[in-house]
Amino acid sequence: MQTTPFASPELQAAPAANAGRARASGTPRAGGLNSVSTMLVLQSRAISHDRFATAAASVVADLAVLLKCERVSLGLQERQRVRVTTISGVTDLRASQDAVLRLAQAMQEALDQRCSIVYPMPPDTATCATLAHAELAAGDGKLSICTLPILCGDQATGAFLFERLDGFDAAAMQIAKDAALFIGPVLVLQQRAEGTLQARIEAATGRAPTPAHGRSPWRVAALTAAIALAVIGALPTTYRVVSPARVEGEAQRVIAAPVDGFVRSVAARPGDAVHADQVIVQLEDRDLKLEREKWQSELAKLDKQYLDALSKDEAGPIVIAASKLAEARSQLELAEGQLERTALRAPFEGVLISGDLSQSIGMPVKRGQELMTIATERAYRVVAEVDEQDVAALRAGQKAQVLFAALPEPIAFTVTRIAPVATTADGRNVFEAEGNAAAGADALRPGLRGVAKIEIEPSFVAVVWWQRASQWLRHMAWRLVD
Repeated sequence: MQTTPFASPELQAAPAANAGRARASGTPRAGGLNSVSTMLVLQSRAISHDRFATAAASVVADLAVLLKCERVSLGLQERQRVRVTTISGVTDLRASQDAVLRLAQAMQEALDQRCSIVYPMPPDTATCATLAHAELAAGDGKLSICTLPILCGDQATGAFLFERLDGFDAAAMQIAKDAALFIGPVLVLQQRAEGTLQARIEAATGRAPTPAHGRSPWRVAALTAAIALAVIGALPTTYRVVSPARVEGEAQRVIAAPVDGFVRSVAARPGDAVHADQVIVQLEDRDLKLEREKWQSELAKLDKQYLDALSKDEAGPIVIAASKLAEARSQLELAEGQLERTALRAPFEGVLISGDLSQSIGMPVKRGQELMTIATERAYRVVAEVDEQDVAALRAGQKAQVLFAALPEPIAFTVTRIAPVATTADGRNVFEAEGNAAAGADALRPGLRGVAKIEIEPSFVAVVWWQRASQWLRHMAWRLVD
């Protein structure tokens, strides 16, 4: 049976959307982190979101960029069937019902067999049914498909489906399997936490709840939930603002190309310590040296003409020779200045944090092109990207903690400055709250990313919930009221 290719414009635009997200959020590359660190980063990003939809969208988009996939989809098991919940780069699944149906059938095929399926199947692998995968791949014969079930205990609760142009090598398969093993259950738990009580009981026990002592299960569940909420709401806690965070140098300087040219030599790579006025990049200067020699020769010739005009005591030739001599001197000074700027020097003592040109010898550069970034060494600051709905509660002097995937323990810091202007990150407006690390600063490195928790005030769980709920209700009421 002939199938129709993917016709949804939104699905066809998914690769471009994934690439844009990578530039905005700084997604880790597969070559830059090992699988364990990558999973920790993805887990921290997933749990940093309050809602399952945003957490799942963030995870599938990051996996699409990390594994260079055309599309990554997530489906969860609901009442004996798979429902596709998230597709990377796609915000409205209703606009692509045919494609979503094929994705769900392929996921169901893997879950029914409780095995991972790679299509086209590699040689010397166990035979399994791949009819739904073949139908999905018929839309674009160049795509390779990999479907991995998500297991919670002995239950198959969902599946990740990856679509890639270049096939799946061992490294990509390992990261995909780790994502299904470590990230999938986290998303399943987030989705269950947002479901109804009956759905949670069914998911935990594998069957629907039965009436107790003739009472309605809904009444028993409601009474139990009310008691649990009352107990939890009375517990003391601290109202905290949770946000992504990063590490920056207190002072950073960008090294840019002063003139058009070519890279001749590089003396430092990211991570190397540099000294003030140290030459770190040398641009090709042969043409500028020839230009300097040209004007030196021209200056000597015009100087001789000027002396001849002075010896003849002729006013007109003296003025002309003097003006040409001044112009030649200016051109010589310009050539010497450009020649001196071909040696790019470190403005201060610090560490190089970006700009690896060691593999780019002979590469052309344009004037003003950013080549490297230098930060001061042992002088770092933590920057928390606080959502605009929480910035009103921030004050200078508040205590906070930040946890990085690369470090075993959280690091305490104090908020020192709150940016008055918002910036855009991951499609939302954020305000940057800067702080100085009190202890453990020696373990920090520029570029580290983690999750920060800023302590606002002591409170109760119920008060914190009420603040969040009332804020959401105010926003919704403002939108609905004309």
